[in-house]
Amino acid sequence: MDTKLGYSSKYKTHLTSDITKEREGEEALISGWITTFRKKGKIAFIKIRDAAGIAQIVVKKDQVSEEIWESMSDFTMETVIRIKGTIVADDRSQTGAELKPELIDIIAKSDTLPIDLTSKKTETLIDTIFEYRQLSIRRPESIAIFKIKHHIGQAVRQFYTSNGFYEIWTPYILGASTEGGAEMFKVDYFNTPAVLAQSNQFYKQATIPVFEKVFGIIPSWRAEKSRTPKHITEFHQIETEIAFGTDETIMEVQEKLVHHVVSHVLEHCKAELKLLGRENLKIPTLPLKRIPFPEAKAMGTELSEAAIDGHKEPEGDLSTPAETELSKHYDDPFFIIRFPTELRGMYYGSDPDDENITLSLDLVAPEGIGELSSGGVRVDDPDELVERTLKKGMDPELFKWYIDMFKFGGAPHAGFGLGFERLVRWITGVSHIREAVMFPRTPDLLEP
Repeated sequence: MDTKLGYSSKYKTHLTSDITKEREGEEALISGWITTFRKKGKIAFIKIRDAAGIAQIVVKKDQVSEEIWESMSDFTMETVIRIKGTIVADDRSQTGAELKPELIDIIAKSDTLPIDLTSKKTETLIDTIFEYRQLSIRRPESIAIFKIKHHIGQAVRQFYTSNGFYEIWTPYILGASTEGGAEMFKVDYFNTPAVLAQSNQFYKQATIPVFEKVFGIIPSWRAEKSRTPKHITEFHQIETEIAFGTDETIMEVQEKLVHHVVSHVLEHCKAELKLLGRENLKIPTLPLKRIPFPEAKAMGTELSEAAIDGHKEPEGDLSTPAETELSKHYDDPFFIIRFPTELRGMYYGSDPDDENITLSLDLVAPEGIGELSSGGVRVDDPDELVERTLKKGMDPELFKWYIDMFKFGGAPHAGFGLGFERLVRWITGVSHIREAVMFPRTPDLLEP
C-alpha cells in the first residue's frame, strides 16, 4: 500500500522533516543516505539525508537488539538505510526530535567516497569537485544552491503566469544561427548542416501574433572558449517577448520579475541562504537605475583602469573587467540603456531620432556578477531586416522564413533574454556560474 506521498510503505512512510516534537510518540519509517555516523561507547549517532533534510537517530546498545547494533559496523558515508522507530522529542536535535529505532536495515552499502561531502570547510580542489560532480551535488552547499534554483524557477513561472504570459517551448536544433558569429555548435542533421540554438530569438518573435506576451526557460548553447566566472557553454535563458511593448515595458517587467524572485527566495529558502552566507540578500529597490551606455562606458573604464594594474579599456562594448568593476559599484541591479547600433544584433530596433542608437538595454547584477540580460525593441519591418542583415555581413537567405514572417502582420514588439544560471549565481553568491549548474559544460568540462 502506497502513502499519499507516493512512497512504498516497505521503505518509507515519512520524510526526515516529519521527525518533529509535535509528532512525539508516533511511529515512523524513513529511508535515506548516511551523512554522519559515529560510535561513542554504548551510544551511536546517525544522521541521514533525504530530499526534505536531515534527521538524527541516537542508538543505545542496551535498547536495541544485538543484530541491529552489530549491523552498524558496516555503515559508511552515503550508505542507504531504512529505519523504523518511535519519534521522541529532543531539543538538541536540528528538528527538535529524534527517532528511537526498532529496526535498521542497510538497503545499499556505499564504497569509500573519493571526495569529502561534509559541510566542513575542506581543502577539496574545485577541479576534483567537478570531476566527481555526480557525487559533489550531494554536498550541503550544493543541495542549498539547487533548492534555491528550484524556487527561483517556481517564482519565475508564478510571476509570468500571474501577469498573463503564455509559456512557450522552441526548437533546439536550427538551420542557421540566430546570433551570428562563430560561437555555434555545429551538428549534422541527417546530412544537412545545422546548429544548436544560441537563443530562441526568432521563434519567440514568431509566437507574438498568437499569444502577444510569451516567456520560456529555454536552453541555449554558445561555443565560447571563455574561461570566466560568468561563462558556460550550455545554459538557460528566461526568454520574454511582448507585443506592442517598448524598451520601458521590458525594463519594468524585468525589475518586477527580479523583485518577485528575490522576495520568494527570501521567504522560502531561509535555511539555504544562511548555509551559503547569503542571509543578508536584500530585495532590490524599484525602479532600478537606468544608465545610458556612454555614461556606463566612461564609468566602467575609469573603475577598471583604477582597479586593475595595466588594464586599458578597449574601444567598443564594455569589457568584462569594466562591467565587473561597474557591477561592484552598485548595491542593486541596474540597467545600461541605449547601446550603439553597431554593438547589437540585426533584430534590434533603432531610436527613430537616431539610427546609430538602439532602444536596447542590459540588466546588470551587483557584487561583480555583471550582465544578467540583454533586450530591446525589435525590428518589425522586413526590408529593414534585410538591410540590417547585410550590414552585419550575413546572408538574408539564411533567415528568409524569419524575415518574411513580418510581411504577414508584423507588429511592434520588444523582449529580452535573462540568464537563468547568472540569476542563480547572484542570488546564491557562488563565485563561479558552474556552481549554479548540476552538471556544467565549459571548454574543460564534458563529463560527467
